[in-house]
Amino acid sequence: MADIRDEDAPPVDSGPGRLRRFRLPMVFLLLAAVFATGPAYLGTTQWQRVAQVQDGVRTVGTFHAEGSNCWGRRCWVGFEVDGERLEADLPALTRVSKRKLSRDGKPITVRYLASDPTVAAEEDGFGYVGAVTAVSALPAVILLIFGIGTLGAVLRGRPPFSPWSS
Repeated sequence: MADIRDEDAPPVDSGPGRLRRFRLPMVFLLLAAVFATGPAYLGTTQWQRVAQVQDGVRTVGTFHAEGSNCWGRRCWVGFEVDGERLEADLPALTRVSKRKLSRDGKPITVRYLASDPTVAAEEDGFGYVGAVTAVSALPAVILLIFGIGTLGAVLRGRPPFSPWSS
């Protein structure tokens, strides 16, 4: 029995670089997923911290900050519980200034857990967490748009980044 290669039959053509076409969209989508993990982790941990104390005890304390932000420096609030002076660290995304004025040493409304008064967060701290998470997710969103756009171009049979070519 003769082999098919011996009969000079042309090879089966599945198209030049059939899977190779999807390389660029997959790179964009993979990078979007990688860049989305940081903001997702940041937003989730900060949101949980603020949500954890929302049903807690409300009090007014004194805001303290070691630097110009709570991201890389320590921010805490001092308040009294049952006549005892306590300090509770604030989440990293707590605002240090309002309208360009420092809040250091000024009163701040916080909520803390009755079971553990050292776990506290600003009473209305959700807005800043969402804003920082959204800004840090912008590279992932841009890469996702490029990934979906190039995938659409490949599926339509057009070369990526050539929308006007036919």
